[in-house]
Amino acid sequence: MNDLEKLKMNTLSLKAVRIATLVVYTVLFALSANAANMPLEIYQPLDGYNAKNRYYHAYPGLEYNVQVAVVGGTYPYFYTLTDGPSAMEVSRIGGVVKWQVPVSMSGTQDITVEVTDSEGAVVSVSWQIEVTKDGFLFVDAVNGRTIENGGTGTLDNPWKTMRDVFGGDGKFDTHYPNSFVYWREGNYKLDAGFEDCHTDGGCRVPWYGSRKPIVWMAYPGETPLLNFNTEGRNAYILFSNTTQNLYIEGFEFNFNSNQRGIGLSITNGGNTTIRNNLFYGLNNCQGGGNNSHVFFNGGNGQYTAVVGNRAYESCGYWLLGYDSHKTLVANNEILSDIPLPIGPKTNIQNWTIRGNTIKGSTRLGAIWNQEYEYSGNIEINHNYIEMSGDDDVALKLLSSDPGGAIYVNRNTFIGHVIMQSARDSNGPWVLENNIIINDSNSPDKITFEGGDSSTDTVVIENNLVGDRSDNLLTGEGALTETYKDFLGVMGHQLGNEPKGPVPVRAVVEE
Repeated sequence: MNDLEKLKMNTLSLKAVRIATLVVYTVLFALSANAANMPLEIYQPLDGYNAKNRYYHAYPGLEYNVQVAVVGGTYPYFYTLTDGPSAMEVSRIGGVVKWQVPVSMSGTQDITVEVTDSEGAVVSVSWQIEVTKDGFLFVDAVNGRTIENGGTGTLDNPWKTMRDVFGGDGKFDTHYPNSFVYWREGNYKLDAGFEDCHTDGGCRVPWYGSRKPIVWMAYPGETPLLNFNTEGRNAYILFSNTTQNLYIEGFEFNFNSNQRGIGLSITNGGNTTIRNNLFYGLNNCQGGGNNSHVFFNGGNGQYTAVVGNRAYESCGYWLLGYDSHKTLVANNEILSDIPLPIGPKTNIQNWTIRGNTIKGSTRLGAIWNQEYEYSGNIEINHNYIEMSGDDDVALKLLSSDPGGAIYVNRNTFIGHVIMQSARDSNGPWVLENNIIINDSNSPDKITFEGGDSSTDTVVIENNLVGDRSDNLLTGEGALTETYKDFLGVMGHQLGNEPKGPVPVRAVVEE
């Protein structure tokens, strides 16, 4: 028996765990190397200064709040602020940088955040923040004024509508490009310029990234609502012209059954952040229309973070990805019966899907990796996926021929796990240290569809598996008392990973 065959034999059956939990745990701890699959790297922000990107600007008197986006290495990570203003802090686990900017401040501040993974690997990022009122705009649906009525887009005299931010009807008109827009609380409709209107209803708003403001932020402590089908304005938004430095944070997006079946379609040119938004109401899918809340439609951009969002109600995807590389999808919560919550699909490289919670029912795959062009270096880890139906699918891997490496480790899957079209020319697909619960007849609870189930490129090792009736987990998804010794070794829950000393310039919070 060669080493690879020995690894394949290491999958734990539920009966083995029940008979000798402590003995198996000792062996398992030695075998389960949570070693890094990919190098520790910071995707956002990047070193230096970028005049077009949100990370590098702050408005006097408002809170500066950004998240350092990290992939690779061995999760969890620990963050330390080693340079920055005295009142700035970083959350030790979550990597959120907060700073209440003094009203009277202006000029440049140097920031450095150091990131240490659980094996002691260290990376850092240093960037500059320009504190200024220049380049910031404000829109207020309640107390603002339109451009026609004298609104100037300042904090004291804000605009009122999306049309003001867009600049009328002309998609090619240059209107405050590279500016940063704070949206105040209120309801906004898509009253910007329309194009590509279908005879049966539904248009799109063409938002050219190089000609319009593409940094959209909720005013601190407020939640603006964008309605995609109200008062005769029925559309989706297309961020086109290879949009770079797109930043959307803190919005409530009600897609309201718009007749195009898409919410945000993004030609991703890179340095994109979609953070802390709420998405819902996509209930009118069109055949072959890439129906999704968020659709990366191409662009081959790098360094993207989709983090901290919540979503429900979609007849298609929540997140669909084409030609988008070096992307982090982390700590999002996706609820209700969305058919395809997370779908990296075509020419996807260096994606990390980590720490997401997905609950509902789908037979397609809560995470469905569909490689229709070469994809690889994908890591899926620390996700909690709870499917309600006996036939529901938590994870499906479908690879192109050839396809690259996919690492699936430290997840909790309640639902089927399917390897589709596995063959010697793709992979490796490595599934290790997961909790897998379903009623499959397969002893490792993994189902092969098509391809070659005996291929050496699928490596299954050290997973805790069982039926739905076997009481491995509590109703909240935590390990039950019988299996508590697997905490921090199997599944999504963190346990006894190295923590290290608490840095002086960090706060202990998620």
